[in-house]
Amino acid sequence: MKGKTIVLDPGHGGKDVGSIGGNGTYEKDVTLPTALKVRDKLLEQGATVVMTRDADTTVSLDARTEISQEENADLFISIHFDAFQTSDVYGMTTYYYKPQNQEIAQKIHEQFLEADLLTKDRGVRFGDYHVIRENTKPAVLLELGYISNKDEEIRMQSQSFQDEISTAIASGVVNCLR
Repeated sequence: MKGKTIVLDPGHGGKDVGSIGGNGTYEKDVTLPTALKVRDKLLEQGATVVMTRDADTTVSLDARTEISQEENADLFISIHFDAFQTSDVYGMTTYYYKPQNQEIAQKIHEQFLEADLLTKDRGVRFGDYHVIRENTKPAVLLELGYISNKDEEIRMQSQSFQDEISTAIASGVVNCLR
């Protein structure tokens, strides 16, 4: 991974809390620790890792994509937790916008399945999200569970889940970029 630059984008932050779980968990408070664990695992692999934020700060969508361009990223990954109107929806989804990024999304998503995270596979899908649509670098957006689902809200805060998912993401990145 030497010579590879990955931009990690912990979704939301600062005044933008993201989705809010039934127990009051803010999405911004689980995306950041998850992304920091991914960062650490990629640094161990020799990659250069740039964070769009490494604290509870507000970063505009435009600034997030600009960081990707400025750093000449080999890969941009935006980390999120989804929400739905009802609490019964659960699972993980990986989004891409540009057709050339579908294979990258697939390789990362495959690692979620291999890790056997005991959740529903919601697949790899086209997603019209600013940070992947406006990005000139390879970019994907990960929805790592539903904060609106009580069980997933509890799980996403656990160290064991964050370790497992960050390992899966890092493995997917290595598979994409080697």
